[in-house]
Amino acid sequence: MNLKKISRNALSLLSSDVMNRATSFVLYALVARHLGAQEFGQLTLAFTLFYAFQVFAVGGLKTLLIREVAKDRTQTARYFTNGCVIVTVTSLASVAAVWGFVRLVHYPSSTTLVILLLSLGLVPYTLSAICEGIFQAWEQMRYIALVNVPVNIGKVGATFLLLSTNRGLYTVILIVLCCLFSIAAVELWILFRRLPVRGASIEFPFAWATARAAATFLGIDGTLAVMSSLNVLLLSKLAGETEVGLYSAAAQLMVPLLLVYQSMAQSIFPMMCRKIEPGYRSLKQIAENAMELLMVLALPSVAGLYFIGDRVLSLLYKNPTFVQAFPTLRIIAFVLIFQVFTSVLGQVLVASHREKITLRIVVVDAVVNLLVGWPLVSLFGLRGAAISLFLVRLADCCQHYIPAAHLLSGIPVLRLVWKPVVAAACMAVYLAVPEGRVSLVTGVCATLIYGAALLGLAVWASGGLRPFREKYRPLLSE
Repeated sequence: MNLKKISRNALSLLSSDVMNRATSFVLYALVARHLGAQEFGQLTLAFTLFYAFQVFAVGGLKTLLIREVAKDRTQTARYFTNGCVIVTVTSLASVAAVWGFVRLVHYPSSTTLVILLLSLGLVPYTLSAICEGIFQAWEQMRYIALVNVPVNIGKVGATFLLLSTNRGLYTVILIVLCCLFSIAAVELWILFRRLPVRGASIEFPFAWATARAAATFLGIDGTLAVMSSLNVLLLSKLAGETEVGLYSAAAQLMVPLLLVYQSMAQSIFPMMCRKIEPGYRSLKQIAENAMELLMVLALPSVAGLYFIGDRVLSLLYKNPTFVQAFPTLRIIAFVLIFQVFTSVLGQVLVASHREKITLRIVVVDAVVNLLVGWPLVSLFGLRGAAISLFLVRLADCCQHYIPAAHLLSGIPVLRLVWKPVVAAACMAVYLAVPEGRVSLVTGVCATLIYGAALLGLAVWASGGLRPFREKYRPLLSE
C-alpha cells in the first residue's frame, strides 16, 4: 500500500469536505446576521430538502461507478457517458418531485420560490458527482479539491459582498446555483482534457442495467440519510430543543475525525477494487493497514475527549451551557473506535460486490436505532440518546466485522490495536491526574506522551530501529 499516494488523495478529499462544510456554516451565519430569522429558516429548509433529494438524484451511481471504473479503466468513457444520461434523468425527476412536494405542503410563496430555485442545482450537482466518481476511480482526487476549494471561497466572498449591499435571499440562492454550475462545468472541462472519457455512445440497455445495479447503493444512502437524523428527531419530540442543541454540540466534536475516516476510506476504495483476487490477500493487507492507521488517530482522540472534553466544549462554544454536554460526549466518544472498523470494512464489502450485505446492515441499524432510541430517550433524555448512538454503532461494527472477517479469513484485531491501546493508556493516565494545568499545555503534553509511547512500542515490536525502518519504508515509497 502506497501511503504517500493514499495520504495525498485523502488530504485532497478532506480539504474539499472541510471547505464545503465550513463555507456552508459561514453562509448560514451571514444570512442570519444580515437578513434575519425568517430568511435563515427559509434557507435551512431549502438546503434540508436539497440534501434529501440529492440522494435520489445521484441514485447510488457514484459508488458503483468508482468500483467498476477502478477495476477496468478502459470502461471509463462508457460509464461516464451513460452515467451522465442516468443522472440527468434522475435529477430532473428529483426536481419535479421537489416541486410536487412544495405544492403538496402549501408553503408560503416566498419559501416555495427559494426551495424551487435551489432545487435546480440538483442537475449540476449530479453531473459533478459523476465527474468526481471518475476522478476517484483514477485516484486523481486532487482535481476535486482544486475545483471545490476556490469556488467555495468565492461563494462566501460573493455572498458577503452582496448581503453587505442589502441584497436579499434570492441573491444568495443564485450565488449557490452559480457555484454548483461552475463546479460542474470546470470538472467536466478537466475530465475531457485529462482522462479518456470521449468516444462512447449512449447505450440504453447498458444504462438501464447500470441504474438497476446502483439501486442497492441508493437504498444504502437513503437509509443512512434517515438514520442519521433519527436521534435528533426523537430528542426534539421526547425532550426538547435544548437537548437537541447539547447533543449536536457533543456530536460536532467528532466530525473532524470522522471526516478523516471518510477521506481515508474513499481514497483506498479504488485500490481495493483493483486488488480483488482469490483469497483476497491484497485486499486484507490494505484493510489492515488502514484500520491500524485510523486506530492510531482514534484512541488518543477518545482519551482526550473523555478526560478534557469539558474544556474543549467550553473553549469551542464560549458558553457555559454547552459544558452540560460533557457526560454525553464521554459516551459517544467511544463511537470513534467502532467507526474505524465500519469505515474500512464497509469499503471491503462493497469492493468485493457484497453491497447487499451493507444494505441489510444499515436497515438493521435503522430498526435497532428506533427500537432502543425511543425508550432510552423517553426515559433518560439526552444521555439516553447518547447510549442509543453507542449501541447502534456497536451493532453496526459487529455486523461489518463478522462478514468481513469471514471474507478475509480472519482479522487480527489484537495485533492491529495493541500498540495504540497501550500508548493511549499512557496518555489516559496522564490526563486522569487531578486538574491544575493549563488546557493547552495539557493537550500538548498528552499528545507528546502518546506519540513517544507509540513510537517506542513500534520500534520494540519491529525488533529494533533498523528493522523498524525497513518495515515502514515501503509504505512511504512512490
